[in-house]
Amino acid sequence: MMPIAHTPSSSAVTRRRFFGNNVTSCKFSRHTSSNYLLNAKAAASTLPALEDQWLAKNMQSFHAANTPDGISAFRAKNWEALQTLRMPTKRNEEYRFTDLSVLTQSTLQAPVSSSGPSLTKDEISKVHSLPEADQTRVLILDGVFQPHLSTLNGLPAGLYVGDMSQAPPGTAALLGSQAFSRGGPFAVINGAAAEDVLVISVASRVVLDTPLHILYLSSGSGTESVRSCSAPRLLLHAAEGSAIEVVEEFAGVPGGTGRYFSCAVSEMILEKDSQVKHSYIEEDSSASVHMKGTLVHQAEQSMYKLTEARLGSGLSRHDVGVEQGGADTHTTLRHFLVAGPSQLHDLHTKLELSHPRGQAVQLHKCIVAHSTGKGVFDGNVKVNKLAQKTDAQQLSRNLLLVPLATVNVKPNLQIIADDVKCTHGCSVSDLREDELFYFRARGIDIEAARRALVSSFGAEVTQQLKYKALMARVQASVAATLLAGGDSSTSSNVNADEEPYGVS
Repeated sequence: MMPIAHTPSSSAVTRRRFFGNNVTSCKFSRHTSSNYLLNAKAAASTLPALEDQWLAKNMQSFHAANTPDGISAFRAKNWEALQTLRMPTKRNEEYRFTDLSVLTQSTLQAPVSSSGPSLTKDEISKVHSLPEADQTRVLILDGVFQPHLSTLNGLPAGLYVGDMSQAPPGTAALLGSQAFSRGGPFAVINGAAAEDVLVISVASRVVLDTPLHILYLSSGSGTESVRSCSAPRLLLHAAEGSAIEVVEEFAGVPGGTGRYFSCAVSEMILEKDSQVKHSYIEEDSSASVHMKGTLVHQAEQSMYKLTEARLGSGLSRHDVGVEQGGADTHTTLRHFLVAGPSQLHDLHTKLELSHPRGQAVQLHKCIVAHSTGKGVFDGNVKVNKLAQKTDAQQLSRNLLLVPLATVNVKPNLQIIADDVKCTHGCSVSDLREDELFYFRARGIDIEAARRALVSSFGAEVTQQLKYKALMARVQASVAATLLAGGDSSTSSNVNADEEPYGVS
């Protein structure tokens, strides 16, 4: 792939060409970079020519949207990248098992009203309660922060949660710092369409004792051939010695059509000795399309823990990229995916260890419960030459409950260092006969046995969510998906009094 030619002048102009996840770029000169930032608003007023026909047709309404001052330069840079972006197809290696036609055959539109449907805090709490975060809850509606529906009375001094306009100095420079280099095509689309950015800035040594619950709701105002599109954006900066727990939950607004496209990106920067616990629960409408990117950079002695439960959407994909940027760094990734009728859940992860004594643990679990369901996992762990004394573990376990259910799994461990302890493994199976026999030998019928085994399969991941309300919602979604898939293990309705996934 050839880089784009420069205009011959003393000031080189940066141009980026995207194809799939590949980027070719050249550097700004100091003079051009300065002019670029000064003229961002002027550039944003002119609709650029886009090479990709689908993007050219669907992104016009987002270019005309109002852009807050704090992110105008950021959006302008994404629009520049969008000019040469091509939508990935199954001919691209990283998308060869992911059919995007359900998205590319739709027409995108901005949400009908920026104010969205009429919602109250009480209505939101009834459906998406998290008692532990009653005073630390953020609502994002169609990609836009809603202060009047958020409750942030429980924030300690030194913790900022809000939009970019009042963020601490220097925060704007972090926006896009990872996405521009390794975010992929949907990160560019997000940056071009984003109407707002939620900023979480944790000052040095500040600790939040309760979870910060970020609820993303999509109004779903689309029709059969049209999808409303939102682009939620999160930027988290954890300064040295700080600690925070963030719960991201995605869902549709009750009463909507459910036909929407949620294109979300989260960028997280962890400084030395900081800790971020990150839960991600996706329960979007089965008629929706959900794309998410999570990009993390960890400094030395930092700790990042991700727990993911993905259950909704007809098509969903999560691209996770983690860089260990210092010694003695800890990373834990846990994923639980359930695919029912006509659902495709794709997980691509890239974890790079480049410094001594790094630790990384990844556990991926996927259930495919219908013959038209499909799971995809491509997990890459790279241990570079200087990452001596590294301990990296990767395991993928997949459960296919019906004939013709499909999963494509590619665990990948690249080791360049020579003094490491690394393991990886993968299994794909139905429920084991010896496990079923164990139950039946004790007088438990086959349907109850299957129900117990399927429920316990995800427990190793979902128990890490910790909070009873979250785990109950996950259990209910899993049960509904399995029931729709026709699996015998869900022939009985879920008892509301049952404790979810082994909660005591």
